[in-house]
Amino acid sequence: MEDDPAGPDEKEEFVLYAEEINRIQEAIDSFTGEGFSHIALIGEPFAGQNLIMGEIREKNPDTVSYIPFFNVVKGKEAITSTYGTKEIVLMDRCHFLALRRIGGFAMLDAFLDMISMSDKMFITSWNSFTWSYLQAVKGIDKFFPVVIEVPKLDSKTLMEAVLSHYEGDITFIDDTEQPGEQPLVTTKTVRLNLPFGHSLDIPWPWLNMTSRSPEKQGEAMPDIQKVVFDKITRIAEGNYGVGLRIWEQSLDYPEIKLSKIPEPPCAIDLDINEAFLLNIVLSMESISFTDLAEIASPEIDIEQTLYRLTSRGLVEQEKGYYRVNPETINCVISYLKRIRMVW
Repeated sequence: MEDDPAGPDEKEEFVLYAEEINRIQEAIDSFTGEGFSHIALIGEPFAGQNLIMGEIREKNPDTVSYIPFFNVVKGKEAITSTYGTKEIVLMDRCHFLALRRIGGFAMLDAFLDMISMSDKMFITSWNSFTWSYLQAVKGIDKFFPVVIEVPKLDSKTLMEAVLSHYEGDITFIDDTEQPGEQPLVTTKTVRLNLPFGHSLDIPWPWLNMTSRSPEKQGEAMPDIQKVVFDKITRIAEGNYGVGLRIWEQSLDYPEIKLSKIPEPPCAIDLDINEAFLLNIVLSMESISFTDLAEIASPEIDIEQTLYRLTSRGLVEQEKGYYRVNPETINCVISYLKRIRMVW
């Protein structure tokens, strides 16, 4: 019997979102140039659309063209440029085709007209909050027979995805106190009787056999690695990018302590302009100051509003682009849903 050429100790590569990638790949493999077969990939900010699109590009270097959007699309050149592309076109971050203002659908309408008449296959990615809005006001889902949502991750999958980035072992430490439980070893005072009627009180180490509550006697201690990723998954609400950010911020390689994983404060109270600008940032995922100013009402002082949102930890700036802080994104989503700015 021949040995495995990969070697017995070689670790199998972990592929996140394998099911979604395979589903898109099957559509590509069966594409004939006939019929209506466009795909919309939708997900929250940081959820992992970029990973899926990147994997599709890598699998099909000779058959797909890639067109990403990084700013609001202001001219039809970006759309008409698809005429010279290959038969399968990946268009990334298509939420930049639409603006929430009067006349904000011109580029989106031009795009929908184009794909309606084209014999190419378009695989597009969208911010889920922009998609929900466009679904309500434009019926955009009618143009995409296949809609794939980036799924929420469970704790086990998030753990596998995160740890696949590391070669060495990570040490997981539970440095939190367990309420209602005493330490295993305590110190008690013991009276020692001495000759001639004397005595002396001395401290003595004492093994506390009842340190665990009766209902926990005989139970196995929880796996601290699972506890860590359960906590990260709960805070991130299954969002891969958010979970990875929390992990990276909490890790002091090669150790991660349970107490270092922060619980984000969710007390948000904004005025209408702050909430509207925060909604734009969330729906566009990463947006420049210039594009924000074009979308927002002239009554909004963009600089001052961004400063207030940034100082509260709700928005962060990176290389001239603004985005919702990953650690607080689920608090932001809950707040904007509560005031019905997103759904």
